[in-house]
Amino acid sequence: MGHPIATDAVTRAFQTIGNEWALLAAGDEKRFNAMTISWGSLGFIWQRPIVTVLVRPPRFTHQFTETFETFSVSFYKGHRRALSIMGNQSGRDGDKVATAGLTPQFIDGVPTFREAYLTVIARKLYRGELTATGFLDPSVDADFYPEKDYHTFYHAEILKVVEHTEA
Repeated sequence: MGHPIATDAVTRAFQTIGNEWALLAAGDEKRFNAMTISWGSLGFIWQRPIVTVLVRPPRFTHQFTETFETFSVSFYKGHRRALSIMGNQSGRDGDKVATAGLTPQFIDGVPTFREAYLTVIARKLYRGELTATGFLDPSVDADFYPEKDYHTFYHAEILKVVEHTEA
């Protein structure tokens, strides 16, 4: 039995998340933040379509993913400079969205950007912390966490997938 979110656009997103970048955004219309991500996954857990994202606690976006029940993951074509700005500048220090030339929009109150070709809206179901003792292959810990700054991860149910025709 198929699921209504299993579109070609979702398949493209799954194929590009590791090679291209996406934006994770959380907050509301009063205050939100977004950051570039290239780690994550899409799949099925608990008989639900799931997106998994990882955020290091020092990132400004972390406080938004901790506070808000929902977030978006959005995918882009040809916006590498904008996504670089979103990944390298902090929303604590200024309006990086304006600097990146992105246009915020809200889907069901969840922030995303008009320039995306696809936006996934998700509701958090599970939150966990990566730890050194959890790594079965110590080289992953050594290679990706030399500073021991482990990610918080979120498994979130995909509520909606929006294909943007203007992107």
